[in-house]
Amino acid sequence: MLAIVRGRVLAGLGRLALGVAAALLALAAAEAGLRLLGLGHPILYDNRATYGYRPLPDQTRRRLFGARVHVNGLGLRGPDAPPDALRLLFLGDSVTWGGSYVDDAQLFGTIAADVVAERLPGRFPSIVAEDAGVNGWGPQNVLALIEERGGFGSPVWVLTLIEDDFRREKTRINEVPYFNVAPSTALEELLVLAGYKVVTAYKRAKPAEDLARIAADDVGACSRIFAASQHAGARMLVVWHPTVLALAGREPEPSKAALFGAATAAGVPVLDLGPAYRAAGDGLYADGVHLSAAGHRVAGRAIGERLATILAGN
Repeated sequence: MLAIVRGRVLAGLGRLALGVAAALLALAAAEAGLRLLGLGHPILYDNRATYGYRPLPDQTRRRLFGARVHVNGLGLRGPDAPPDALRLLFLGDSVTWGGSYVDDAQLFGTIAADVVAERLPGRFPSIVAEDAGVNGWGPQNVLALIEERGGFGSPVWVLTLIEDDFRREKTRINEVPYFNVAPSTALEELLVLAGYKVVTAYKRAKPAEDLARIAADDVGACSRIFAASQHAGARMLVVWHPTVLALAGREPEPSKAALFGAATAAGVPVLDLGPAYRAAGDGLYADGVHLSAAGHRVAGRAIGERLATILAGN
């Protein structure tokens, strides 16, 4: 009898060991697959009282599907510009940042810089786009960055905005699923991102009167950005990026008129990307808000053409 019990216990332990081994192998395979996808080494961010958060300087990653993401010594996505380069500073949110699934070379800022170089040959020794866009930011984050860093010495600023920006107060790092410290595994990064999706599914929008106040505050922040550019002697362009629904006329954009009015009052030129997107057709969006590589090409060419016109008037 004792031998039978011992045999059953050993058999159970064997099955348990096999189960544990299988689970460990599955986890190892999942980890390897996620790392091949590009997870496990996210861009790391700081944590500040002024502007909230933005990428730490001097980072290079291969992210989703092999896309290269480089953050230069100023904490801006893009190369470290040579001293004689014309530096184009791109400000905004995740649309400007471009996503970690888009390579640096495919960003609309990079393409716009190339278009300016094509349109104004020999005008500048080189032209470099520096991307200060940050996931989750709104106009109040951008303003705080400009007040602290003064535009990083760039003579050209491009501020790209979407309707959702005008529903945001200053965003803090604890409100978004981004990392100050690197996760230990790709699975850990995935769990953080998935957990954020679950938690935000239970959130509700603020009351209409609060949203109206926030939108007015954000337009005011944009006016202060315009004034800061003039104080710094920088040329500025405001770019409006519509979502898929807005492009189809199925989503209102009440803040666009207020923003364009403030820009016009400040003497800042504006560019609505809607006509360029409609002319280009389908395939421009990755998720209804953010651009695909094809969308970046269309936006970059439109922005570059407008910048070339502005700079040619100097």
